[in-house]
Amino acid sequence: AMMSKSHVIGAVCGTDVVPPVWRFGEGYKAGAAYADKLMGTTTEVQVVYHSDVGFDKTFTDPEWGAQTAKAMMDKGADAIFGCGGLTGNGAITAAAQAGKYAIGVDADQYLTLPEAAPRMLSSAMKLITPGVAELIALAKQGKIEGGNFLGDAGYAPYHDLDSEVPANVKETMEKINKGLLDGSIQTGVSPTKP
Repeated sequence: AMMSKSHVIGAVCGTDVVPPVWRFGEGYKAGAAYADKLMGTTTEVQVVYHSDVGFDKTFTDPEWGAQTAKAMMDKGADAIFGCGGLTGNGAITAAAQAGKYAIGVDADQYLTLPEAAPRMLSSAMKLITPGVAELIALAKQGKIEGGNFLGDAGYAPYHDLDSEVPANVKETMEKINKGLLDGSIQTGVSPTKP
């Protein structure tokens, strides 16, 4: 939201039945609202979940992802977050090909989606390595509990677009990331869809 010139951004996601996908989509909305509050702006956030198909298709539909991203860009979106396997990759690639900002998910997609890399602003990353280390430490201490583990998330470097990101945005992102990790900033997004 801080990088958008049109103040219209979009997210193309897999099914909202999968908690991390829903959290990424809703977290994207919450992040835009937080940035708007800081910047005194109003950003329209379009989030679409591909929940109209079965699990065999929701994460493997790059054509739908690209079409959905194009529809968002036709409505003014200048940044697209792709969150949902190949479906999200289709959206990210379409955004990059249109010269818009692309935002990846799970890992640093600058490294894994070369066709979108030149326009990859960042990626929302699951911090898997520290999460696994924490689980191992808990297991060693005999304190590991059953069930889902909700680890931390972060964001990838700006890579090729680093020079386009103003210093105040970089500084604000660092403060937000620190606040999210230490708990002083809350997203208001529940662990699972209500």
